[in-house]
Amino acid sequence: MSTTGTTGLGVGIVWWPPLDALCQEREGLVDVIEAEPEAYWVPASDAPGFRSFLAGALAHLPQPKLLHGVGAPLGGTCAPPDGHTAALAAEVAALGPEHVSEHLSFTRFQTPGGKSAISAGFMLPPLQSPAGVALAAANVRLHREALGGIPLAVETPVSYLPPIPGEWPDGGFVAAVSEAADCGILLDLHNVLCNARNGRQSVWAFCDELPLERVWELHFAGGEREGGFYVDAHSGLAERELMDIAAALIPKLPQLRAIIFEIMPERVADVGLGAIGRQLGQLRDLWNTRACDCQHCPTSSAAWSRTEMPLDPESWSTLLGSAATGLPLPVLDDELIPWWDSTASALELYRMLVRENRASTVAAVAPRTTRLLLMQHGGAATRRLLAEFWQQSTQAYTAVDEARAFIRFLVAAHPTLPGVADAAALDIAKLADLGI
Repeated sequence: MSTTGTTGLGVGIVWWPPLDALCQEREGLVDVIEAEPEAYWVPASDAPGFRSFLAGALAHLPQPKLLHGVGAPLGGTCAPPDGHTAALAAEVAALGPEHVSEHLSFTRFQTPGGKSAISAGFMLPPLQSPAGVALAAANVRLHREALGGIPLAVETPVSYLPPIPGEWPDGGFVAAVSEAADCGILLDLHNVLCNARNGRQSVWAFCDELPLERVWELHFAGGEREGGFYVDAHSGLAERELMDIAAALIPKLPQLRAIIFEIMPERVADVGLGAIGRQLGQLRDLWNTRACDCQHCPTSSAAWSRTEMPLDPESWSTLLGSAATGLPLPVLDDELIPWWDSTASALELYRMLVRENRASTVAAVAPRTTRLLLMQHGGAATRRLLAEFWQQSTQAYTAVDEARAFIRFLVAAHPTLPGVADAAALDIAKLADLGI
């Protein structure tokens, strides 16, 4: 694995407008800006594909930029939507990131029968098997080539599922993909902590299986409890246990380029910029303990079973994607039925997360329509309308397309709801003003 030309970028954040003031602090709290490009994309108005607002939004910030993809995860069998790769390549050209990262998960899957690819609306865990490794490694190579050969790192995934009998351990799977694809690792320590707290591999067992010289980036975040699980909600500050784990690990990472803090934009006001700034200061103290490039840090040479599972990656993504979105399930192999029965609470969590993601998307892009529904009909009735919409429509790729689909549904299915047509027209007009 080549590391020529790599640098230590420092401590940064995943950028959202509510965090902009921190990025402009003279104290130099933020060394590097990371952005999720697809969050700033809208459908192109004159051709297939996407138009981005990201470069303009970041133009006033002098820090180096990194791109953290959220729209084309590398653990699934479906290609990104048409135009995605071209739009991401344009972001790379505009912002010049030292590397790009993407999730080792999947969102798009084939419907039962394989007739079309749809979005689950949430990151789902890949199949951790030899075939899953081969698929993910091939996806990494294709993605990297399409982006002009830029260095690419895969993010360690979250899974709320109980381990499948015979699957590769979490750390071993990430290690095998990174070695097969010759790529970097974005070690999201909070993701790994979530997995451990939800009954999967322990944090240290996970880290012991990684080739530590491939860890280019660390992510930190805060989580919360939901439905009996510890959830990667990006809801607050990183807790003490996570910081202690990092303090022991960072001196063993000879190629660490960046430490990044993540928080959802709607959580910033509750946590406060002052507290987030102090968290960045703590992360800088950790950054200053990183290993020298010349250090060699031996990693585990553990071997994992090469036995294939009774699922291939495509049937796995169809099964899990269908379960998370409420579609009819394919027929299960008899060997998997006991395990599948044990997933009920995890699948309900995924379904809730999918619903919340879709609801928040509509609220963000169609605020007048959403506000009117809540004021006139209340939360329960608004939820019922959303549920009716979800039964008729799968998740759109962009937030704009999702909101437009909901507005079309309301106007067509509930034309007599008072005020909805006017509120919807105002939301559509606002999008038109933006050229969307």
